[in-house]
Amino acid sequence: MATEEKPLTYMEKIKGAKVYSGIPYPKWYVPIVAAVGGMIAIAVIRLLSIELELVECFIVPFGASCVLLFSAPAAPFSQPRNVIGGHIISALVGLAAFAICEEACWWSMALANGVAILLMASTKTIHPPAGATTFLPLLNGITDWSWAFVPVGIGAVILVLIALLYNNLFTHQRYPAFWW
Repeated sequence: MATEEKPLTYMEKIKGAKVYSGIPYPKWYVPIVAAVGGMIAIAVIRLLSIELELVECFIVPFGASCVLLFSAPAAPFSQPRNVIGGHIISALVGLAAFAICEEACWWSMALANGVAILLMASTKTIHPPAGATTFLPLLNGITDWSWAFVPVGIGAVILVLIALLYNNLFTHQRYPAFWW
């Protein structure tokens, strides 16, 4: 007869499963490769947006997207569908929240964040940095619905393209792990 495990108490859950992660440190060059990739991506995005004024494609949360794209390219949150879809969905939610609430108060920001999480989880497009994208319309008074596509969507596509070109230069990594 099989014995049933007793459920963990709340405090047992908080303690964690173990003290140390067990995840090994990367080889010396892996963080350098990731850092250079992030530098290149932000340089290109910023150059295209500000310096050359070719296409508006820069938003601050892209810095956090670069952390995932270049230091964890195999992670589910780093895949093209997640990066592009997560940012666009979150941008649209932020625009809707501002259109409805017309201010960045505690409840409008909380609502926008919760709805963005709900929609990203429901569509399998979770990309944690996109959670910050949700706040930008509220904090900056952005009302133009095209903002979700330019700069947000086009910028996310450019980041993914740079990640495709850069990450696949190295034998120790492959990007993407999946497209859809």
